[in-house]
Amino acid sequence: MADKINGSAAASPTLILSSRDDRNRILVQKCKLLAVSGPLKSREFIVNSDTFTIGSGRSNDLMLEDSTVSRRHCEIQLSPDGYGIRDLGSTNGTYVQGVRIKSAFLDEGTEFQLGSTRLVFCPMQEMMEYRLSKQEAFGRLLGRSVPMRRVFHIAERYAKTDSTIMIEGETGTGKEVLAEEIHRHSSRADKPFIVIDCASLAKDLVASELFGHGKGAFTGAITDRVGAFEHANGGTVFLDEIGDLSPELQPQLLRVLEKREVKRVGTNTVKKIDVRIISATNKKLQHEVNAGNFREDLYFRLSVIHIELPPLRKRKDDIAMLAEAFLKEFLGEDAPLEVANVSEAARAFRNHDWPGNVRELRNLVEIASHSEQQPIDLAAFLYLGRSRRPQSSEMSSRFTADRPFKIVKQELIQEFEMHYIADLLKRHDDNVSQAARQADIERAYLQRLIRKYGLRDSQAE
Repeated sequence: MADKINGSAAASPTLILSSRDDRNRILVQKCKLLAVSGPLKSREFIVNSDTFTIGSGRSNDLMLEDSTVSRRHCEIQLSPDGYGIRDLGSTNGTYVQGVRIKSAFLDEGTEFQLGSTRLVFCPMQEMMEYRLSKQEAFGRLLGRSVPMRRVFHIAERYAKTDSTIMIEGETGTGKEVLAEEIHRHSSRADKPFIVIDCASLAKDLVASELFGHGKGAFTGAITDRVGAFEHANGGTVFLDEIGDLSPELQPQLLRVLEKREVKRVGTNTVKKIDVRIISATNKKLQHEVNAGNFREDLYFRLSVIHIELPPLRKRKDDIAMLAEAFLKEFLGEDAPLEVANVSEAARAFRNHDWPGNVRELRNLVEIASHSEQQPIDLAAFLYLGRSRRPQSSEMSSRFTADRPFKIVKQELIQEFEMHYIADLLKRHDDNVSQAARQADIERAYLQRLIRKYGLRDSQAE
């Protein structure tokens, strides 16, 4: 099935990257930025890493002393498609060729401006390597696409270290799975892996969950409690949805990162801990830093190593591989032979934007695998997510009366609910309260649907 569904990769939109026969690396020209106006006029700055940040904060790769430039203003990022520039939620914007942008590709001679500084992007003759993994899997994570093999390369390189890792990515891309696999591939694999969901914890209990509390520390604290960091001693703490951590607790977490010690709520006793910290978020934390919602020093402590999991719409070469793996998971090794209309499924899958990412694909395959109609028509389970409405012939083939009415009706309802809720959450950046108001349904009911279809990495707010 995989060979039939796979399509050719899109051509690179820039001329920056130079591929070689060695599939484990891509050669890319180094580049420099030439300042043509502003306080740094006539100076040159070499971009020699995957991500190069520009802003007024001292921690940037290029610092601009300009009150109109945000602390984390923009970044130049190297991807399999070439060099691109991305605004980081700055107050006054980033302009490319005079147009304010959220993101844009950079090519030779491209000019961009932030504040009073104008910079020109200039490729150099010198080359550097963009390394990829030789493998098409990292534990339970699968992918043969360039973006995923880049993720695997970084994970393989740093899993065996104690480096603090930040994982960013949309809901459903597999952030918790990646964190678990990094732990499993580390020297701490036989020690605890403790998950803390910063989004779902009650604000008045977060400190107790993270750091523990002493008996009598607050009403209801009838015994001493060991917090997540103590419990994970020797292992790994995974801080999920770290972007939702309250501002009051951010200094305490920073102290843990700096000193590797905790103090239980209501006590004066300080305890040393030995933990590795991996965090994840579906927010752009650099935007939160600019907005003043997240401490810049904490951000840098958490993102010593930064991994960004690509959404499924940017790694469509992996869809066939994933679909086949999920089919085998639910139906056994011979499952791919039970799929009908493979070419139609290939077209439908590649044309779909997958707002729920890998989780949406897995849910679709799971629902399809329970269908009584054989062979399985995967494309039929995707029609609500396709850009065009199904033709009457398609509808007729989907809703034949050879199965009980209740079963066909339930499949349609489940399909509708999954796609509707995935799109609803995407439109509201996973804010459950806003999404419930927009849909005119109870928040608790929306939470149940989110859990039912696994449309968040963690329990919804």
